[in-house]
Amino acid sequence: MKNTASSTGSITREEKIDTAKQAMGLEEGSSCMISADDKLLASLGYRAELKREFSYLTVFGQSFGAMGIAPAIAESMIFSLGSAGAPGMVWTYLVGCILLIPVALSLGELGSSMPTSGGLYFWVAQLCPPKYRAFWAWLAGYNNVLGYISIYSSTIYAATLILGATCSISTDGAFVATKYIDYGIFAATTGLTFCMTCVPTKILHKLNMFYIAVQFAMLLAFIIAFTATTPEKNSASFVFTDFQNTGFWSNDGWAFMLCFLTPVWVVSGFESSAAIAEEASNAAIAVPFAMVSSLVTALLTGWGVIVTIAFCMGPDPIAIVTTELGQPLAQVAFNSLGKNGSIALLVCLWFSSICNCSILMVAASRETFALARDHGLPFSSYFRVLNSYKTPARAVGFVALIALAEALLMLVNSIAINSIFNLAIMGLYFAYCMPLIARLLFNNFRPGVWYMGPVLSYISSVYSVCWMSFVFILLLFPTYPDPNAQEMNYAVVVMGATLVFCVGYWWLPRYGGRTFFTGPVRTIDELVDSGVEVGEVIEKGLVEGRKA
Repeated sequence: MKNTASSTGSITREEKIDTAKQAMGLEEGSSCMISADDKLLASLGYRAELKREFSYLTVFGQSFGAMGIAPAIAESMIFSLGSAGAPGMVWTYLVGCILLIPVALSLGELGSSMPTSGGLYFWVAQLCPPKYRAFWAWLAGYNNVLGYISIYSSTIYAATLILGATCSISTDGAFVATKYIDYGIFAATTGLTFCMTCVPTKILHKLNMFYIAVQFAMLLAFIIAFTATTPEKNSASFVFTDFQNTGFWSNDGWAFMLCFLTPVWVVSGFESSAAIAEEASNAAIAVPFAMVSSLVTALLTGWGVIVTIAFCMGPDPIAIVTTELGQPLAQVAFNSLGKNGSIALLVCLWFSSICNCSILMVAASRETFALARDHGLPFSSYFRVLNSYKTPARAVGFVALIALAEALLMLVNSIAINSIFNLAIMGLYFAYCMPLIARLLFNNFRPGVWYMGPVLSYISSVYSVCWMSFVFILLLFPTYPDPNAQEMNYAVVVMGATLVFCVGYWWLPRYGGRTFFTGPVRTIDELVDSGVEVGEVIEKGLVEGRKA
Protein backbone atom coordinates (compact mmCIF):
# COMPACT_ATOMS: atom_id res chain seq x y z
CA MET A 1 0.00 0.00 0.00
CA LYS A 2 2.80 2.41 0.95
CA ASN A 3 4.74 1.66 -2.22
CA THR A 4 1.63 2.10 -4.33
CA ALA A 5 0.92 5.47 -2.82
CA SER A 6 4.45 6.64 -3.32
CA SER A 7 4.46 5.59 -6.94
CA THR A 8 1.41 7.71 -7.65
CA GLY A 9 2.97 10.78 -6.06
CA SER A 10 0.73 10.91 -2.95
CA ILE A 11 2.10 10.83 0.61
CA THR A 12 1.05 8.10 2.98
CA ARG A 13 0.26 8.40 6.69
CA GLU A 14 3.53 6.65 7.59
CA GLU A 15 5.57 9.05 5.47
CA LYS A 16 3.87 12.05 7.09
CA ILE A 17 4.66 10.68 10.54
CA ASP A 18 8.29 10.08 9.57
CA THR A 19 8.50 13.66 8.33
CA ALA A 20 7.06 14.97 11.58
CA LYS A 21 9.46 12.91 13.68
CA GLN A 22 12.48 14.11 11.71
CA ALA A 23 11.43 17.74 11.97
CA MET A 24 10.82 17.45 15.69
CA GLY A 25 14.28 16.00 16.28
CA LEU A 26 13.25 12.36 16.73
CA GLU A 27 15.54 9.61 15.52
CA GLU A 28 14.38 6.70 13.37
CA GLY A 29 12.51 4.14 15.43
CA SER A 30 12.26 6.35 18.52
CA SER A 31 9.12 7.01 20.52
CA CYS A 32 7.25 10.27 20.26
CA MET A 33 9.17 11.71 23.19
CA ILE A 34 10.62 15.06 22.19
CA SER A 35 13.75 16.40 23.87
CA ALA A 36 13.31 19.28 26.30
CA ASP A 37 15.20 21.56 23.93
CA ASP A 38 13.01 20.76 20.91
CA LYS A 39 9.86 20.85 23.03
CA LEU A 40 10.73 24.39 24.14
CA LEU A 41 11.61 25.32 20.56
CA ALA A 42 8.27 23.94 19.33
CA SER A 43 6.42 25.90 22.01
CA LEU A 44 8.07 29.02 20.60
CA GLY A 45 6.76 28.10 17.15
CA TYR A 46 9.77 26.53 15.43
CA ARG A 47 10.43 23.01 14.23
CA ALA A 48 13.91 21.59 14.76
CA GLU A 49 15.98 22.05 11.58
CA LEU A 50 19.55 22.44 12.84
CA LYS A 51 21.41 19.55 14.50
CA ARG A 52 21.97 19.82 18.26
CA GLU A 53 25.62 18.82 18.49
CA PHE A 54 27.02 21.71 20.55
CA SER A 55 27.96 21.10 24.17
CA TYR A 56 28.27 23.59 27.06
CA LEU A 57 31.92 24.10 26.20
CA THR A 58 31.12 24.72 22.52
CA VAL A 59 28.53 27.35 23.41
CA PHE A 60 31.00 29.00 25.78
CA GLY A 61 33.56 28.90 22.99
CA GLN A 62 31.14 30.70 20.69
CA SER A 63 30.80 33.65 23.06
CA PHE A 64 34.43 33.70 24.19
CA GLY A 65 35.76 33.11 20.70
CA ALA A 66 33.54 35.85 19.25
CA MET A 67 35.26 38.32 21.56
CA GLY A 68 38.74 37.15 20.52
CA ILE A 69 40.43 38.82 23.49
CA ALA A 70 44.05 38.96 22.30
CA PRO A 71 43.41 40.18 18.73
CA ALA A 72 40.62 42.48 19.93
CA ILE A 73 42.96 44.16 22.42
CA ALA A 74 45.57 44.56 19.69
CA GLU A 75 42.97 46.12 17.42
CA SER A 76 41.39 48.50 19.94
CA MET A 77 44.06 49.53 22.45
CA ILE A 78 44.62 52.65 20.36
CA PHE A 79 41.26 54.01 21.60
CA SER A 80 42.28 54.04 25.28
CA LEU A 81 46.04 54.44 24.99
CA GLY A 82 45.48 57.38 22.66
CA SER A 83 43.12 59.08 25.11
CA ALA A 84 44.43 58.65 28.66
CA GLY A 85 47.68 56.66 28.52
CA ALA A 86 48.41 53.50 30.46
CA PRO A 87 46.19 54.14 33.54
CA GLY A 88 43.22 54.94 31.29
CA MET A 89 43.76 51.72 29.34
CA VAL A 90 44.21 49.58 32.46
CA TRP A 91 41.38 50.86 34.66
CA THR A 92 38.68 51.37 32.05
CA TYR A 93 39.11 47.81 30.81
CA LEU A 94 38.59 46.42 34.31
CA VAL A 95 35.70 48.74 35.17
CA GLY A 96 34.14 48.51 31.71
CA CYS A 97 33.92 44.71 31.84
CA ILE A 98 32.48 44.78 35.36
CA LEU A 99 29.83 47.28 34.27
CA LEU A 100 28.79 44.93 31.45
CA ILE A 101 28.11 41.93 33.72
CA PRO A 102 24.53 43.05 34.56
CA VAL A 103 23.92 43.42 30.81
CA ALA A 104 25.00 39.81 30.29
CA LEU A 105 22.78 38.69 33.17
CA SER A 106 19.74 40.48 31.73
CA LEU A 107 20.27 39.22 28.19
CA GLY A 108 20.94 35.77 29.62
CA GLU A 109 17.48 35.76 31.16
CA LEU A 110 15.95 36.40 27.75
CA GLY A 111 18.15 33.75 26.15
CA SER A 112 17.05 31.21 28.75
CA SER A 113 13.39 32.04 28.29
CA MET A 114 13.53 32.01 24.46
CA PRO A 115 16.52 30.01 23.18
CA THR A 116 16.21 30.44 19.40
CA SER A 117 18.71 31.43 16.71
CA GLY A 118 16.64 34.56 16.11
CA GLY A 119 17.90 35.84 19.44
CA LEU A 120 17.35 39.55 19.95
CA TYR A 121 14.70 40.21 17.32
CA PHE A 122 12.71 37.12 18.35
CA TRP A 123 12.81 38.28 21.96
CA VAL A 124 11.54 41.70 20.87
CA ALA A 125 8.67 40.13 18.94
CA GLN A 126 7.64 37.99 21.91
CA LEU A 127 7.81 40.87 24.38
CA CYS A 128 5.94 43.45 22.28
CA PRO A 129 2.15 43.65 21.89
CA PRO A 130 0.82 42.68 18.44
CA LYS A 131 0.47 46.32 17.38
CA TYR A 132 4.23 46.96 17.54
CA ARG A 133 5.58 43.43 17.09
CA ALA A 134 6.50 43.37 13.41
CA PHE A 135 8.15 46.81 13.18
CA TRP A 136 10.14 46.46 16.42
CA ALA A 137 11.31 42.99 15.42
CA TRP A 138 12.27 44.36 11.99
CA LEU A 139 14.46 47.10 13.53
CA ALA A 140 16.08 44.73 16.02
CA GLY A 141 16.67 42.05 13.40
CA TYR A 142 18.32 44.31 10.85
CA ASN A 143 20.48 46.11 13.42
CA ASN A 144 21.57 42.81 14.92
CA VAL A 145 22.43 41.24 11.56
CA LEU A 146 24.20 44.37 10.29
CA GLY A 147 25.97 44.74 13.64
CA TYR A 148 27.38 41.22 13.51
CA ILE A 149 28.35 41.50 9.86
CA SER A 150 30.07 44.80 10.62
CA ILE A 151 31.98 43.45 13.60
CA TYR A 152 33.02 40.53 11.40
CA SER A 153 34.15 43.00 8.69
CA SER A 154 36.05 45.21 11.11
CA THR A 155 37.80 42.19 12.65
CA ILE A 156 38.96 41.04 9.21
CA TYR A 157 40.15 44.59 8.52
CA ALA A 158 42.11 44.59 11.78
CA ALA A 159 43.61 41.19 10.87
CA THR A 160 44.61 42.71 7.53
CA LEU A 161 46.48 45.51 9.34
CA ILE A 162 48.25 42.97 11.58
CA LEU A 163 49.39 41.03 8.51
CA GLY A 164 50.53 44.26 6.82
CA ALA A 165 52.52 45.29 9.89
CA THR A 166 54.11 41.84 10.02
CA CYS A 167 55.20 42.10 6.38
CA SER A 168 56.58 45.58 7.01
CA ILE A 169 58.69 44.38 9.94
CA SER A 170 59.96 41.36 8.00
CA THR A 171 61.12 43.58 5.10
CA ASP A 172 62.62 46.26 7.35
CA GLY A 173 59.96 48.73 6.24
CA ALA A 174 60.36 48.11 2.49
CA PHE A 175 56.85 46.68 2.18
CA VAL A 176 54.04 49.20 2.43
CA ALA A 177 50.56 47.87 1.73
CA THR A 178 48.42 50.04 -0.52
CA LYS A 179 44.69 50.26 0.00
CA TYR A 180 44.21 47.91 -2.97
CA ILE A 181 46.55 45.31 -1.48
CA ASP A 182 44.66 45.63 1.80
CA TYR A 183 41.36 45.02 0.02
CA GLY A 184 42.84 41.96 -1.68
CA ILE A 185 43.97 40.57 1.68
CA PHE A 186 40.53 41.34 3.09
CA ALA A 187 38.81 39.45 0.24
CA ALA A 188 41.14 36.45 0.61
CA THR A 189 40.51 36.32 4.36
CA THR A 190 36.76 36.49 3.78
CA GLY A 191 37.00 33.53 1.41
CA LEU A 192 39.06 31.59 3.93
CA THR A 193 36.62 32.12 6.79
CA PHE A 194 33.73 31.28 4.45
CA CYS A 195 35.26 27.84 3.88
CA MET A 196 35.95 27.43 7.61
CA THR A 197 32.29 28.09 8.43
CA CYS A 198 30.49 26.00 5.75
CA VAL A 199 31.26 22.70 7.45
CA PRO A 200 29.01 20.17 9.22
CA THR A 201 27.97 21.03 12.77
CA LYS A 202 29.99 18.11 14.15
CA ILE A 203 33.18 19.52 12.59
CA LEU A 204 32.26 23.05 13.68
CA HIS A 205 31.98 21.73 17.24
CA LYS A 206 35.55 20.40 17.02
CA LEU A 207 36.76 23.64 15.47
CA ASN A 208 35.20 25.60 18.32
CA MET A 209 37.19 23.50 20.78
CA PHE A 210 40.32 24.26 18.78
CA TYR A 211 39.50 27.98 18.68
CA ILE A 212 39.15 28.07 22.46
CA ALA A 213 42.60 26.52 22.81
CA VAL A 214 44.04 29.02 20.32
CA GLN A 215 42.55 32.00 22.18
CA PHE A 216 43.87 30.90 25.58
CA ALA A 217 47.27 30.00 24.11
CA MET A 218 47.50 33.44 22.51
CA LEU A 219 46.69 35.17 25.80
CA LEU A 220 49.33 33.10 27.59
CA ALA A 221 51.87 33.77 24.84
CA PHE A 222 51.29 37.52 25.17
CA ILE A 223 51.93 37.58 28.88
CA ILE A 224 54.95 35.24 28.86
CA ALA A 225 56.64 36.74 25.79
CA PHE A 226 56.38 40.36 26.86
CA THR A 227 57.21 39.71 30.51
CA ALA A 228 60.24 37.56 29.72
CA THR A 229 61.82 39.67 26.98
CA THR A 230 61.16 43.34 27.82
CA PRO A 231 64.47 44.66 29.18
CA GLU A 232 63.16 47.72 31.01
CA LYS A 233 59.63 47.70 32.34
CA ASN A 234 57.56 50.70 33.34
CA SER A 235 56.93 51.41 37.01
CA ALA A 236 53.74 50.49 38.82
CA SER A 237 52.89 54.18 39.22
CA PHE A 238 53.20 54.69 35.45
CA VAL A 239 50.79 51.82 34.85
CA PHE A 240 48.21 52.45 37.56
CA THR A 241 48.30 56.04 38.80
CA ASP A 242 50.22 58.49 36.55
CA PHE A 243 47.32 59.70 34.43
CA GLN A 244 48.26 61.25 31.07
CA ASN A 245 45.87 63.03 28.75
CA THR A 246 47.29 61.67 25.49
CA GLY A 247 44.27 62.65 23.38
CA PHE A 248 42.94 65.87 21.90
CA TRP A 249 40.19 66.66 24.41
CA SER A 250 41.40 69.07 27.09
CA ASN A 251 38.95 67.77 29.70
CA ASP A 252 40.69 64.95 31.55
CA GLY A 253 37.45 63.36 32.68
CA TRP A 254 36.15 63.11 29.14
CA ALA A 255 39.50 61.78 27.92
CA PHE A 256 39.18 59.02 30.53
CA MET A 257 35.60 58.26 29.43
CA LEU A 258 36.73 57.77 25.84
CA CYS A 259 38.97 54.95 27.06
CA PHE A 260 35.85 52.84 27.60
CA LEU A 261 35.76 52.30 23.85
CA THR A 262 38.45 49.62 24.27
CA PRO A 263 36.55 47.27 26.61
CA VAL A 264 33.32 47.94 24.72
CA TRP A 265 35.01 46.78 21.52
CA VAL A 266 36.96 43.88 23.06
CA VAL A 267 34.03 42.10 24.75
CA SER A 268 31.43 42.81 22.05
CA GLY A 269 29.75 39.60 20.93
CA PHE A 270 29.47 37.99 24.37
CA GLU A 271 25.79 37.24 23.63
CA SER A 272 26.58 35.45 20.36
CA SER A 273 25.88 32.14 22.10
CA ALA A 274 22.20 32.93 21.51
CA ALA A 275 22.81 32.63 17.76
CA ILE A 276 23.57 28.90 18.09
CA ALA A 277 20.84 28.12 20.64
CA GLU A 278 19.09 25.76 18.21
CA GLU A 279 22.31 23.75 17.80
CA ALA A 280 23.02 23.46 21.54
CA SER A 281 22.01 20.84 24.09
CA ASN A 282 20.27 22.18 27.20
CA ALA A 283 20.19 25.57 25.52
CA ALA A 284 18.06 27.28 28.19
CA ILE A 285 21.00 26.98 30.60
CA ALA A 286 23.95 26.77 28.21
CA VAL A 287 23.20 30.06 26.44
CA PRO A 288 23.02 32.39 29.50
CA PHE A 289 25.86 30.50 31.20
CA ALA A 290 28.06 31.12 28.16
CA MET A 291 27.21 34.84 28.10
CA VAL A 292 28.15 35.48 31.72
CA SER A 293 31.06 33.06 32.08
CA SER A 294 32.71 34.20 28.85
CA LEU A 295 32.46 37.84 29.95
CA VAL A 296 33.99 37.11 33.36
CA THR A 297 36.75 35.07 31.69
CA ALA A 298 37.40 37.95 29.28
CA LEU A 299 37.60 40.35 32.22
CA LEU A 300 40.28 38.31 34.01
CA THR A 301 42.39 37.20 31.05
CA GLY A 302 42.06 40.46 29.14
CA TRP A 303 43.04 42.56 32.13
CA GLY A 304 46.13 40.41 32.55
CA VAL A 305 47.13 41.13 28.94
CA ILE A 306 46.34 44.86 29.28
CA VAL A 307 48.44 45.21 32.44
CA THR A 308 51.31 43.28 30.80
CA ILE A 309 51.26 45.59 27.77
CA ALA A 310 51.20 48.66 30.02
CA PHE A 311 54.30 47.47 31.90
CA CYS A 312 56.19 46.51 28.73
CA MET A 313 55.27 49.14 26.14
CA GLY A 314 57.87 51.76 27.07
CA PRO A 315 57.44 55.25 28.51
CA ASP A 316 55.99 57.03 25.43
CA PRO A 317 52.37 56.03 24.67
CA ILE A 318 52.04 58.66 21.94
CA ALA A 319 54.93 57.09 19.98
CA ILE A 320 53.16 53.74 20.23
CA VAL A 321 49.85 55.15 19.01
CA THR A 322 51.40 57.05 16.08
CA THR A 323 53.72 54.25 14.90
CA GLU A 324 54.49 54.02 11.20
CA LEU A 325 53.62 50.34 11.34
CA GLY A 326 49.96 51.35 11.61
CA GLN A 327 49.39 48.88 14.45
CA PRO A 328 50.30 49.92 18.04
CA LEU A 329 50.75 46.39 19.37
CA ALA A 330 53.07 45.57 16.47
CA GLN A 331 55.32 48.42 17.63
CA VAL A 332 55.20 47.20 21.24
CA ALA A 333 56.11 43.68 20.05
CA PHE A 334 58.97 44.98 17.92
CA ASN A 335 60.37 47.05 20.80
CA SER A 336 60.21 44.15 23.25
CA LEU A 337 60.87 41.07 21.12
CA GLY A 338 62.96 42.38 18.27
CA LYS A 339 62.41 41.59 14.60
CA ASN A 340 62.16 37.79 14.65
CA GLY A 341 60.28 37.55 17.93
CA SER A 342 57.73 40.16 16.92
CA ILE A 343 57.15 38.46 13.56
CA ALA A 344 56.49 35.14 15.29
CA LEU A 345 54.09 36.69 17.79
CA LEU A 346 52.24 38.72 15.15
CA VAL A 347 51.81 35.69 12.87
CA CYS A 348 50.24 33.84 15.80
CA LEU A 349 48.10 36.88 16.51
CA TRP A 350 46.96 37.00 12.89
CA PHE A 351 45.99 33.32 13.02
CA SER A 352 44.09 33.95 16.26
CA SER A 353 42.26 36.78 14.47
CA ILE A 354 41.26 34.38 11.67
CA CYS A 355 39.77 32.01 14.24
CA ASN A 356 37.95 34.97 15.78
CA CYS A 357 36.58 35.94 12.35
CA SER A 358 35.31 32.42 11.73
CA ILE A 359 33.36 32.40 15.00
CA LEU A 360 31.90 35.83 14.22
CA MET A 361 30.81 34.55 10.82
CA VAL A 362 29.01 31.67 12.54
CA ALA A 363 27.07 34.15 14.68
CA ALA A 364 26.32 36.49 11.76
CA SER A 365 25.20 33.65 9.47
CA ARG A 366 22.90 32.12 12.12
CA GLU A 367 21.27 35.49 12.71
CA THR A 368 20.88 35.89 8.95
CA PHE A 369 19.39 32.41 8.61
CA ALA A 370 16.90 33.09 11.41
CA LEU A 371 15.78 36.38 9.87
CA ALA A 372 15.44 34.73 6.45
CA ARG A 373 13.45 31.85 7.98
CA ASP A 374 10.96 34.46 9.18
CA HIS A 375 10.84 36.08 5.71
CA GLY A 376 12.66 39.20 6.92
CA LEU A 377 15.20 39.49 4.08
CA PRO A 378 14.88 39.94 0.33
CA PHE A 379 15.09 36.49 -1.29
CA SER A 380 14.46 34.88 2.10
CA SER A 381 13.35 31.63 0.49
CA TYR A 382 16.85 31.31 -0.98
CA PHE A 383 18.93 32.31 2.04
CA ARG A 384 17.02 30.18 4.54
CA VAL A 385 17.87 26.91 2.72
CA LEU A 386 20.27 24.55 4.51
CA ASN A 387 22.88 22.51 2.68
CA SER A 388 23.23 18.73 2.88
CA TYR A 389 25.18 19.09 6.15
CA LYS A 390 22.25 20.99 7.72
CA THR A 391 24.26 24.23 7.90
CA PRO A 392 23.12 27.59 6.47
CA ALA A 393 25.80 27.90 3.76
CA ARG A 394 23.76 30.40 1.75
CA ALA A 395 23.42 32.65 4.78
CA VAL A 396 27.20 32.41 5.22
CA GLY A 397 27.58 33.54 1.61
CA PHE A 398 25.26 36.49 2.29
CA VAL A 399 27.45 37.57 5.21
CA ALA A 400 30.58 37.32 3.04
CA LEU A 401 29.07 39.45 0.26
CA ILE A 402 27.89 42.21 2.61
CA ALA A 403 31.31 42.22 4.31
CA LEU A 404 33.06 42.65 0.96
CA ALA A 405 30.72 45.52 0.15
CA GLU A 406 31.44 47.23 3.47
CA ALA A 407 35.18 46.78 2.91
CA LEU A 408 34.99 48.99 -0.18
CA LEU A 409 35.11 51.89 2.29
CA MET A 410 38.81 51.15 2.80
CA LEU A 411 39.33 52.35 -0.77
CA VAL A 412 38.07 55.77 0.36
CA ASN A 413 40.19 56.39 3.48
CA SER A 414 40.88 55.08 6.97
CA ILE A 415 38.27 57.39 8.52
CA ALA A 416 35.55 55.86 6.34
CA ILE A 417 36.43 52.25 7.09
CA ASN A 418 36.84 52.99 10.81
CA SER A 419 33.18 54.04 10.85
CA ILE A 420 32.40 50.35 10.42
CA PHE A 421 34.01 49.71 13.82
CA ASN A 422 31.50 52.04 15.48
CA LEU A 423 28.58 50.73 13.41
CA ALA A 424 29.41 47.24 14.65
CA ILE A 425 29.08 48.22 18.31
CA MET A 426 26.19 50.66 17.87
CA GLY A 427 24.19 48.19 15.80
CA LEU A 428 24.63 45.51 18.45
CA TYR A 429 23.91 47.86 21.36
CA PHE A 430 20.82 49.20 19.60
CA ALA A 431 19.60 45.62 19.21
CA TYR A 432 20.61 44.73 22.80
CA CYS A 433 18.51 47.57 24.20
CA MET A 434 15.33 46.84 22.26
CA PRO A 435 14.21 43.61 24.01
CA LEU A 436 15.11 45.06 27.41
CA ILE A 437 13.09 48.22 26.69
CA ALA A 438 10.19 46.11 25.40
CA ARG A 439 10.32 44.01 28.54
CA LEU A 440 10.23 47.09 30.79
CA LEU A 441 7.47 48.83 28.80
CA PHE A 442 5.07 45.98 28.13
CA ASN A 443 5.71 43.62 31.09
CA ASN A 444 5.23 40.53 28.94
CA PHE A 445 8.24 38.48 30.07
CA ARG A 446 7.98 34.82 31.08
CA PRO A 447 11.13 33.76 32.97
CA GLY A 448 13.13 30.70 31.99
CA VAL A 449 15.30 28.56 34.22
CA TRP A 450 17.93 31.35 34.38
CA TYR A 451 16.24 34.10 36.41
CA MET A 452 17.42 36.59 39.03
CA GLY A 453 14.02 37.17 40.58
CA PRO A 454 11.58 40.06 39.97
CA VAL A 455 13.44 42.79 41.87
CA LEU A 456 17.05 42.16 40.78
CA SER A 457 15.90 41.34 37.26
CA TYR A 458 14.06 44.66 36.91
CA ILE A 459 16.94 46.70 38.37
CA SER A 460 19.45 44.95 36.10
CA SER A 461 17.33 45.63 33.00
CA VAL A 462 16.97 49.34 33.82
CA TYR A 463 20.69 49.67 34.52
CA SER A 464 21.59 47.81 31.29
CA VAL A 465 19.53 50.16 29.13
CA CYS A 466 21.07 53.23 30.83
CA TRP A 467 24.66 51.99 30.51
CA MET A 468 24.34 50.95 26.87
CA SER A 469 22.65 54.27 26.01
CA PHE A 470 25.65 56.09 27.48
CA VAL A 471 28.06 53.94 25.45
CA PHE A 472 25.97 54.55 22.34
CA ILE A 473 26.40 58.32 22.81
CA LEU A 474 30.11 57.86 23.56
CA LEU A 475 30.59 56.11 20.22
CA LEU A 476 29.24 59.14 18.36
CA PHE A 477 31.89 61.56 19.64
CA PRO A 478 34.85 62.45 17.40
CA THR A 479 38.47 62.10 18.47
CA TYR A 480 38.99 65.84 18.02
CA PRO A 481 36.99 68.64 19.71
CA ASP A 482 36.62 70.66 16.49
CA PRO A 483 36.97 68.11 13.70
CA ASN A 484 37.29 68.91 10.02
CA ALA A 485 36.01 66.65 7.26
CA GLN A 486 39.01 64.31 7.60
CA GLU A 487 38.79 64.12 11.41
CA MET A 488 35.03 63.69 11.72
CA ASN A 489 33.57 60.60 13.36
CA TYR A 490 31.26 59.38 10.62
CA ALA A 491 29.60 56.86 12.92
CA VAL A 492 26.60 59.17 13.24
CA VAL A 493 26.30 59.24 9.46
CA VAL A 494 26.65 55.48 9.06
CA MET A 495 24.27 54.67 11.92
CA GLY A 496 21.83 57.30 10.71
CA ALA A 497 21.94 55.85 7.21
CA THR A 498 21.32 52.37 8.65
CA LEU A 499 18.23 53.52 10.55
CA VAL A 500 16.95 55.48 7.54
CA PHE A 501 17.40 52.37 5.40
CA CYS A 502 15.56 50.17 7.91
CA VAL A 503 12.63 52.57 8.31
CA GLY A 504 12.55 53.49 4.61
CA TYR A 505 12.63 49.88 3.49
CA TRP A 506 9.83 49.07 5.92
CA TRP A 507 7.52 51.76 4.48
CA LEU A 508 8.54 51.37 0.83
CA PRO A 509 5.30 51.16 -1.22
CA ARG A 510 4.45 47.73 -2.65
CA TYR A 511 7.88 46.20 -1.84
CA GLY A 512 8.56 47.38 1.72
CA GLY A 513 9.04 45.19 4.76
CA ARG A 514 5.49 45.78 6.02
CA THR A 515 4.20 43.99 2.90
CA PHE A 516 5.94 40.69 3.68
CA PHE A 517 7.27 40.67 7.26
CA THR A 518 4.90 39.96 10.13
CA GLY A 519 7.43 38.91 12.74
CA PRO A 520 8.62 35.41 13.64
CA VAL A 521 6.89 32.72 11.58
CA ARG A 522 5.60 29.57 13.27
CA THR A 523 7.34 26.96 11.13
CA ILE A 524 5.87 24.24 13.34
CA ASP A 525 2.49 25.07 11.79
CA GLU A 526 3.79 24.08 8.38
CA LEU A 527 3.92 20.51 9.68
CA VAL A 528 0.69 20.62 11.65
CA ASP A 529 -1.19 21.90 8.61
CA SER A 530 0.17 19.10 6.42
CA GLY A 531 -2.19 16.54 7.90
CA VAL A 532 -4.06 15.31 10.94
CA GLU A 533 -1.62 12.46 11.49
CA VAL A 534 1.33 14.84 11.63
CA GLY A 535 -0.44 17.08 14.10
CA GLU A 536 -1.18 14.10 16.31
CA VAL A 537 2.49 13.07 16.35
CA ILE A 538 3.61 16.56 17.28
CA GLU A 539 0.95 17.02 19.94
CA LYS A 540 1.73 13.62 21.45
CA GLY A 541 5.41 14.45 21.55
CA LEU A 542 4.78 17.79 23.22
CA VAL A 543 2.44 16.27 25.80
CA GLU A 544 4.92 13.50 26.66
CA GLY A 545 7.72 16.05 26.71
CA ARG A 546 5.79 18.17 29.21
CA LYS A 547 5.32 15.12 31.45
CA ALA A 548 9.06 14.33 31.41
